[in-house]
Amino acid sequence: MSDDRPKSTLDVERSDRGVGFRAHKLRAEIVAGPERGRVVEIPGPDVTVGSNPGCDLVLADPTVSRHHVTLKLDREGIRVVDAGSRNGTLLDGLRVRDAYARSDSQLVMGNSTLRLAMSADTVFLPLSARDRFGGLIGESVAMRRLFTLLERVAPGDSPILVHGETGTGKELVAEAIHEASPRATEPFVVFDCSAVAPTLVESELFGHVKGAFTGAVASRDGAFEMADGGTLFLDEIGELPLELQPRLLRALERGEVRRLGSNAFARVDVRVVAATHRSLAREVDAGRFREDLYYRLAVVEVVIPPLRERPEDVPLLAQHFADQLAGRSGGSFSVPAATLRHFQSQSWPGNVRELRNAVARLMSLGAPSGQPLPTVRIDAPDQGVSFDVDLAEPLTAGRERVASAYERAYLEAALRETGHNVTQAAELARVSRKFVQRAMRRLGLRGGGS
Repeated sequence: MSDDRPKSTLDVERSDRGVGFRAHKLRAEIVAGPERGRVVEIPGPDVTVGSNPGCDLVLADPTVSRHHVTLKLDREGIRVVDAGSRNGTLLDGLRVRDAYARSDSQLVMGNSTLRLAMSADTVFLPLSARDRFGGLIGESVAMRRLFTLLERVAPGDSPILVHGETGTGKELVAEAIHEASPRATEPFVVFDCSAVAPTLVESELFGHVKGAFTGAVASRDGAFEMADGGTLFLDEIGELPLELQPRLLRALERGEVRRLGSNAFARVDVRVVAATHRSLAREVDAGRFREDLYYRLAVVEVVIPPLRERPEDVPLLAQHFADQLAGRSGGSFSVPAATLRHFQSQSWPGNVRELRNAVARLMSLGAPSGQPLPTVRIDAPDQGVSFDVDLAEPLTAGRERVASAYERAYLEAALRETGHNVTQAAELARVSRKFVQRAMRRLGLRGGGS
């Protein structure tokens, strides 16, 4: 059975210059729109494009969303990922959400059209030498880039906005920033904007005085006052009610808060780290989040890569979780190699949290301490198949693994046969085009034309 695990698109490089990686440069020529004729070259691997001044490529076009697309440069070429734009993204005339550009492809966003190319030359970009930062773990380029950024911003006091899918570890990022800052000995307070009833958010965040409302039998500090001198982590900031956002903006800008029911302001010295799984730029466009508050929070923006984009970290994380869980009972557990290969082939929509749960389920099967469950090689020549049977995983999981491998092999063959034309591959497989597109996204496959 061939190794169908997703491959890393970037490699860590060690030399006399230290640890780093090589990135291609993106060349973009604006061929239509307000800035027609402008040509830029920007090093990858990720280039954000939009009207937001924080983007790598800023377009002076009001019809372009604040963060319209991200262009990812890897071994396969230029990957165009729409960031939830208002009016969509066209690549060579086709509306796309996630697709690869050809050489000289034209990208249309709003009233602007860009001609894209990737330089054959590379630039060496330094990376953090560590594979851990606080509770975060990873040796991939994606995670080392994250650690490089966190090392730079942790010692300061600027607000930080953390973006990441559910389960990627946004709170771990906030804790790591706090622990690496001069505020490490002061309080670290977590306030989850999605876990508090809207009617109680103001009191929980800013505090209240006795008698401020029915049930307020005593005065109470809010999250800002509890975090005085330290760090306040505002989780799921996109859930904060619109009517309370001006008060949060004032607290950030003036360093003072007023308890509910009080006329007096109290000074607070707090560093704010906010996090969201949403695109706040999109929320601003929709009128659900204040633009001035967004810019105040996003002085530094940190993006946590999803687990599917760093499969090389899966074995390290899986064994870490196994050691952590086994250590609670004083034992040890080695995750079988076949299981690690299976883990690396998964898309992990729940990210690191889902992987940890999978390791916990694996260990609950009762393998002897420190001994992996056996892997058996099965060959069935009469059926034309061969595969590994891993007794450390449930039967249904193994069945899904084999089915996923067959689906990948079938689609790869169909795409090769049709010159990577998705429509023709769907016709060959006798399924819908949407079915093939969804499967390709899930399996990390690349197609060409329609």
